[in-house]
Amino acid sequence: MDQILHTLKLPDFVTLFNALCGIVAIIIVLKGFTYIAPLLILIAAVADGIDGHIARRFKSSEIGGNLDSLADMISFGAAPVVITYVFSGNEMHHILLAALLFYFVCGMLRLARFNTMQLSPDSFRGLPITAGGIAISSYLLTGNIFFNIYSIIGIFLILGILMVSEITYFKARNKKILLPLAIIFAATIISYVVNIQYTHFMATLLSAIMVIYVISPLLLKNNEVKNAGEQSNH
Repeated sequence: MDQILHTLKLPDFVTLFNALCGIVAIIIVLKGFTYIAPLLILIAAVADGIDGHIARRFKSSEIGGNLDSLADMISFGAAPVVITYVFSGNEMHHILLAALLFYFVCGMLRLARFNTMQLSPDSFRGLPITAGGIAISSYLLTGNIFFNIYSIIGIFLILGILMVSEITYFKARNKKILLPLAIIFAATIISYVVNIQYTHFMATLLSAIMVIYVISPLLLKNNEVKNAGEQSNH
């Protein structure tokens, strides 16, 4: 045990915190603490971003990359599936379960491909599983007014397909993007201890941002086509 502990670096401890958030989210949703569970997934996403930032600034351990994927599979693969299953009750049980398992398998494939491909510094191939976990958690936190079993099934199927697709997604590292996003994340998480209605509102805003990110390759492609057309007219 001493050997593996000496192997771990600072980013790895943040990664372990990410995984713990995911497993605790699964446990507490089974105990009936519904809205705390998706909030923990958002906290796990913050940890996932922080450990990546630390890893780029400091030396990573030999097991850091594999450890990160295992943590992501727990927090953004398994946890959203279990949480959503509990949220949904017995409504359309078999169809919903198929969609949830489809997402879970696609998440595994996405992470396995990520670990074996040559990494790009500015983009991902396929939707990151972290983004999938954030999208699902923020949707669940919007409250009953938006909750619909057909929407849930559609969300899981679409996210699963996008994760294993060849579509390119940009990495959000621009401070002009990260700062407002960090504020919204913090407000969504902190608002829970103030008033759940504030959480619903902030989660709705976060959901809208995730929709924009999910369709961002299409928006960027249309912008490129538009710019190419304008240049050809000159």
